[in-house]
Amino acid sequence: MKKIKTGGLHYAWWIVIACICMKIGSSAAVAAAMSNFITPIVRDLGCEVSALTTFVSIEAVAMALMYTTASKILTTRKIGRVMGIASIVELGGLALMSTYRSVPMFYFSGLLIGVAQAFTGFVAIPILLNMWFRKKAGTVLGVVVAVSGAAGILYNLLSAQLITAFGWRTAYLVLAAIGAVITLPAVFLIIKSPAEVGCLPYGAEEAGSDEPEKRADWAASEWGLTRRQAFSSLFLYVAWLACIMYSYGSGVSGYTATYATMELGQSINFGAYAGIALSIGTIVSSLILGWINDRLGVRAGLVWGAVTTTLGYVLMLVSKANPLLVLPAAFTVGLGSSMYTVQCPLLARSIVGVKHYSEIWSLMMMANSLIGGGLYSSIGLFYDKLGSYTGAFIMAIALYVGALVVGALAISLAGRHKKAEEELLKQKL
Repeated sequence: MKKIKTGGLHYAWWIVIACICMKIGSSAAVAAAMSNFITPIVRDLGCEVSALTTFVSIEAVAMALMYTTASKILTTRKIGRVMGIASIVELGGLALMSTYRSVPMFYFSGLLIGVAQAFTGFVAIPILLNMWFRKKAGTVLGVVVAVSGAAGILYNLLSAQLITAFGWRTAYLVLAAIGAVITLPAVFLIIKSPAEVGCLPYGAEEAGSDEPEKRADWAASEWGLTRRQAFSSLFLYVAWLACIMYSYGSGVSGYTATYATMELGQSINFGAYAGIALSIGTIVSSLILGWINDRLGVRAGLVWGAVTTTLGYVLMLVSKANPLLVLPAAFTVGLGSSMYTVQCPLLARSIVGVKHYSEIWSLMMMANSLIGGGLYSSIGLFYDKLGSYTGAFIMAIALYVGALVVGALAISLAGRHKKAEEELLKQKL
């Protein structure tokens, strides 16, 4: 294989563009499927909020259970075709919601969307970028996640306007149509594996070098544990524990607006502003966190999460005396909110290597999603039982600091193993 450039760009950068189209198209449209729609649907159908939002739980569980299947198919079939078909199913599930007259039908869409997102979301994007990038992987993942956050804000604003002007049924159809126009051409026309295009991943040009040292560097960059080796290694489970801690801890930030309105007694609009501040912080975090991992290493990324989260929740606690502090507090908490979506896959990749990362990460994500998503509602018990989110904020700090310690330990343990294997590879070459 050789390096191929298209329009002056390595083809890997066209893959990034396609991923961005997915995030500002189908992913963002589907992410807006509840939020602003809950109130008008509940009023129209006369159902309970909890009954309707069960849609989200069904979606999350279906997605998690399909991760390992998705990983296998994405890495053995034409990835663009697989992701394209999944995107059609995803958007179809969203469009169908415009026709429903009873709550159980929304569960059907939740199932469809969840299964499809296993091939387009949290696992699929890191798998695709892992195929294409041997360097700057953290930066590009951060950019894609940041775009997703920005698109989420825009779609929330857009969906509110559409619901007000045309009603919730038409709004679903419009969102699905927008998602299809932006996503489908990019996925079907651009997304391919390096083998399909006939080139090496970005940063892997040294593979064709005749210099022994460069060949050794290439072999080291392609280092990776097999699935059996990974799940027989203590350091994988240590890293996995760190990911689970991030998975559960990141859920606390989802209660920021509720903290502002319920515990501090502020207006709904003020709570919305707090949510926007959190989202902006998350966008900034995604960009910075990817860069930190690429330039300073995975340990530095772990430190970033612990420091920003601790500072953010300390400000949250101080805001009880001055509610206006919720806004900078929410932004600061947001600076650590990408630890689950950006830091975890990069931590896993640093632990297991690139060769079999896809199948290993899909199994890890299954547990991460089931635990993080399944326990999300339990965070609300802090307020239900104690009348305050103070305990939740302290728990989040503890989880992020704990993940720093546990993650750093996993990196050290895996580093010793990797160093020994790299020495053997250099000797053979």
